[in-house]
Amino acid sequence: MGSTDAMRLVFGLVADPLEGENSEAFDALAAWIAEHDGLTLERKPWPSYRELMGSVREGTSDVAWLPPVVYAWLAEAVAPLGSIARGGETTYAAALVTLDGSEVRGLDDLRGARAGWVDPWSAAGYVVPRLELAKAGLDASAVFRSEAFYGSHRDTLLALAKGDCDVVGTYARLSAAEGEPEGAWSELDDVKVRLITTFGSIPPDVIAVRRNLPPAQYERALSALRHACSDDAARPLVRAVFGGDELHEGVEKGHEKLRREFERATANGLFD
Repeated sequence: MGSTDAMRLVFGLVADPLEGENSEAFDALAAWIAEHDGLTLERKPWPSYRELMGSVREGTSDVAWLPPVVYAWLAEAVAPLGSIARGGETTYAAALVTLDGSEVRGLDDLRGARAGWVDPWSAAGYVVPRLELAKAGLDASAVFRSEAFYGSHRDTLLALAKGDCDVVGTYARLSAAEGEPEGAWSELDDVKVRLITTFGSIPPDVIAVRRNLPPAQYERALSALRHACSDDAARPLVRAVFGGDELHEGVEKGHEKLRREFERATANGLFD
């Protein structure tokens, strides 16, 4: 079970291909929190979104970094601390991308293509594109010649670059400074993609605690997060882990809408 010590909490998150770098970043932030707030955070990476979700339900993760669809499914089992915003932005988009030079240029060109997805529980990397394609009258199961999951945004884009798929779902953000869309591909120098389309406004990831965590531990975790996001020395450490450093407490708009759409689509067999 998760920790019962008020000074120690297990922090669950989805493992990343760059596990070593991310572990170092988290350890640096955890060391700062331990020194300044007396709270020990033990990082616990899980191989998949589903296993992260199970760890929260089972109590093996006390605190967790939850992607939007995982939070939507767990909402009654967790108590949110908040979301970390980047540059004031609390939403992002799903994107369908292909390699630069591909013959796939629009939705009409998707028929017969091989689709690459991140994870069945990834909002931008599977769920939202599938929802929006259905709204456009496109049944992904019938349109695509094949569909495969690659586990992370990085690995999905690398599969695209290797020719293992023709189009992939991932996340996109709009750069206010340049007006150019950015995404996971922006961190891969050797992967040149073309944006086919973007979908919707997706609510942010949620940092939450399991619902049965003692109130004193909830307050300690929230206080530590507030402190780290407001301290000049700690904010770069927060950015290195979460990609931003602005704490928005509670739950941002859009989560309930996503949850309803996901539940309705699941009931209708869209994700079978």
